[in-house]
Amino acid sequence: MLKPFFVWENRKLKRIDPAEVACLVADKNYTKIWLRDGTEYMVRATLTNALKKLPPDMFIKIHRAAVASVYFMDSISRDHLMAGIHTIPIGKQYYKSLINKLNIIE
Repeated sequence: MLKPFFVWENRKLKRIDPAEVACLVADKNYTKIWLRDGTEYMVRATLTNALKKLPPDMFIKIHRAAVASVYFMDSISRDHLMAGIHTIPIGKQYYKSLINKLNIIE
């Protein structure tokens, strides 16, 4: 079982299971956390700091402003991937690293 993390929502701490997180997207000093059901949370943390709180083998940085969960990557193209209902761009310099971290049967 993965260790949950918490975010502030309406002056209360909301527990989030990392297995439910589809992706994280940076927005200046904030990070949007998108869950697989479409729920979105905005936290005041940089993407780098938010990523430190998550399991490293589960989340892969795919863009300077985006991280995706390997469990929600439905399809991967050269320039974007689908994670649940979200289309996320893949930075050119991150594509090779992404492919190397995936368990691909050829």
